[in-house]
Amino acid sequence: MPIVGMEWKEHVGWLAPIAMTMVAYVTTKYGRAIIQHRNMRISVLSFAVAAFVATGIAGAFGAFLNKYAPIRGGDVIILMQEEVP
Repeated sequence: MPIVGMEWKEHVGWLAPIAMTMVAYVTTKYGRAIIQHRNMRISVLSFAVAAFVATGIAGAFGAFLNKYAPIRGGDVIILMQEEVP
């Protein structure tokens, strides 16, 4: 589960603002004309709902992962070790 959670948190958390930017652009460009076009209205609302749901799931994964695998520090941080022949 931690691997799926991290991937969801990183990638979907990155794509959700892009989807909301699309929603904002289409809404400002077409304004009240969206009301007349049923398919466009459904598509824009679907993108908005999907972005909010995905963001909520990413936030939940972030909260659960911080409880499950907290960052633990120490006196020394070892980035790489020497190979011993």
